[in-house]
Amino acid sequence: MTIIAYQSFNANSSSSHGLAATSLQRFTRDTNRRVTQEGHEALVLPTLPTEGGITAPVYGPAHLRPIETLGPLQPVNVFGAQIALLWQNFYRAFGDMPDILVCGEIDMSHPDFTGLVIDENVKIENFASTKACQSFTAISQSPLGSKALMNGEGFVVYLIAGMVVVFVHVPNRIARDFDATRSFYWDIAQAIKSHGAIIHLVIGDTNQSSFDFTAQALNAAFETSTYKNASDSAQVSKIDNYNVVERGTNSSGNKMYDVCVFRTDLVRLKKGPVYLSQSSGAVTVTDHCGLGVQVERK
Repeated sequence: MTIIAYQSFNANSSSSHGLAATSLQRFTRDTNRRVTQEGHEALVLPTLPTEGGITAPVYGPAHLRPIETLGPLQPVNVFGAQIALLWQNFYRAFGDMPDILVCGEIDMSHPDFTGLVIDENVKIENFASTKACQSFTAISQSPLGSKALMNGEGFVVYLIAGMVVVFVHVPNRIARDFDATRSFYWDIAQAIKSHGAIIHLVIGDTNQSSFDFTAQALNAAFETSTYKNASDSAQVSKIDNYNVVERGTNSSGNKMYDVCVFRTDLVRLKKGPVYLSQSSGAVTVTDHCGLGVQVERK
């Protein structure tokens, strides 16, 4: 079985991809303002220091901490902590580490992020775009042999355990329009004809608040009815928050931007989606929840 995860950060449209483009952005600050006013608390798991790697499970109880009010500075290590905690939380949720995590809106090839993730058991691939907010970084476990097939504006495609997986941060101008979204996925599939022109799974930031919009667009694009949202309802219970259930994954907690959609005739959903908060280490680093699913090819 394969564990696939996605975490969007909150970057601006700068051509410079450093910390300044990703730190303390508007929607991150909006998220922090809301969750601190509402008194959210984080269940912070123990982690190894950054140099110790992210794929080794760390045992011990979670520490309940109030989410901190953001100050004028945000050090780079809080982004590394969010990534490390995603791996630890998903290990406890799924019983194993993610096979691949793709982070949207971050380009770890920038010198500011040097050493953010150091682990000899993972492979890091960066997909820089003109804008920081359209860049991606993939962190995959080497034994899986995940293979990047292609990338473009708003997406990265991987072949993972025989499944074509599309990680997305759909541009707003596409996400607002059903026909444009349908074409977005159709064009991706046509570009990977050597792998059957089939999309098995889509995961990430769809920039579309309608719960079933992405599944409907995929079904329309491929003239099928087999694509389904992995969530049963538009409700999010974040595993690293204490007693918090929300109606969405965005800064206001009311829009399901971050979802997973899979093709039910070809993929079996074993568990998930499991959601992680924007403040896994009790420090808000983004405006989007992370998510992961455990799936297998039928």
